[in-house]
Amino acid sequence: MELSWACGPIGRNLLRISSAAILVAGAAACAPEPPPAEHTVARHAILIVIDTLRADRVGYMGADRATSPRVDQLARDGTSFLRAYANSPWTVPSTATILTSLYPSEHGAEVIGDVRNLAEMPPRQIHAAVRSVGEILQESRFRCGLFSANPYLFGRFKDGYDTAFVDRQSATTITDLALEYIASVQGDRFFVHIQYMDLHPPIEPPAPYFNLFPTPEAGPRGERHKEWAFSRGRDLSSDEFVEFRDNKLALYDGALRYIDDEIGRLMDTLESLGILEDTLIVVTSDHGEEFWDHAELEAFLGGDPRGYYGIGHGHTLFQELLRVPLLFFGPGASPGLTVDDPISLLDLAPTMLGLLDVRIPEQMRGKNLQSVNGGGKMKTPISTPIYAESPAYGPSAWCLIEGGRKFIARDDGVRLLYDLVSDPRETHDLASDNPELGQEMQDRLDSFRSTLAPVGPTDSMNIDGRTEEQLRALGYVE
Repeated sequence: MELSWACGPIGRNLLRISSAAILVAGAAACAPEPPPAEHTVARHAILIVIDTLRADRVGYMGADRATSPRVDQLARDGTSFLRAYANSPWTVPSTATILTSLYPSEHGAEVIGDVRNLAEMPPRQIHAAVRSVGEILQESRFRCGLFSANPYLFGRFKDGYDTAFVDRQSATTITDLALEYIASVQGDRFFVHIQYMDLHPPIEPPAPYFNLFPTPEAGPRGERHKEWAFSRGRDLSSDEFVEFRDNKLALYDGALRYIDDEIGRLMDTLESLGILEDTLIVVTSDHGEEFWDHAELEAFLGGDPRGYYGIGHGHTLFQELLRVPLLFFGPGASPGLTVDDPISLLDLAPTMLGLLDVRIPEQMRGKNLQSVNGGGKMKTPISTPIYAESPAYGPSAWCLIEGGRKFIARDDGVRLLYDLVSDPRETHDLASDNPELGQEMQDRLDSFRSTLAPVGPTDSMNIDGRTEEQLRALGYVE
């Protein structure tokens, strides 16, 4: 284990670990060998899912703008995972994995078909036999509330919550509703799931966030930047494209700052209520977003039934869609601990339950990243591969990340292999250069997939009129 130490202005340590992800309790002191800390159980938990947030637009993960100062502070004061991965590149299967700790092909909440097209195929429900975090915590006498601006979190996603608000609303409204609920139940143990949606096109944060990050060289920002353009590439070297891309990224970053300020308001209110120190805060995203990172390759490979390439999410398993932020702040999280080893959102639910001292169901596949062993000593859990699947558009596809390598396989025969250490942006495919290694990764992927099986039968989501209207506005339904 390799550790580097740095003392902050308020006496916290910054640890960088090359072993697997572990959470331990208590704050670390500025000393080479801090004493073991006593484990503290969180009384409450708030899960914040910032829908459509790719990792590299977050401040502490390398953004070049001040997009997330309050989230950055939570990361500095808590435990953050620098290589966390979603297990699917779009909301329904990924959020279901966050809440159940099962892969999409196990919990069932996905689009199925040889060539998938979410615009024409409603996703399926979470299997009835699967219990989600809300149900588990409700059985443990927690008050549970869901406040989601993503309209897809209906049906079984509402199970386990005594209050469930699902409607396309701004971060301000979602925060207001969550705070009203927290104020009404703070005498009890509570779990609140917040899902912000302001990064998803059409992006329209309120003033001053719409123009918070100006791009003078790209010209004025306007209505057209709320939506996608160049969805079929056209001339990606033209001045028109460069202007649109720069404004689009700046608008996305401004919307993130808007959400970040709302998270700050949430934190400040918890502190004023006197319950912040008893509350575990988990911040993550269900998937990222592509800004033409692999547009040329996607145009060459084809497969998306919409004919789109280079934009949005749900269509590939590249890093810009799978790599997401993940941090734990509060009781049980080590202040200033950053973890470099890869983990996936499969591990979120069992870790959160562990920090709440709630029994983790055997059905959950993920690891409890917390380790309290002998007064808070750290240990190295067994390393497992990172697996992702279940696109919303195009051929069925699967991904395996292991030993610094990433292998992507599609049902139409496409095979891609990358070295994430030397090539983190996935620009050089190794599959053709090293067919033996490609076959080895294929065998590993096939072996892993053979361990997956659906938990039980499932039905398609029955989408009501209002939900369909909102999904159409988001571009999900034609």
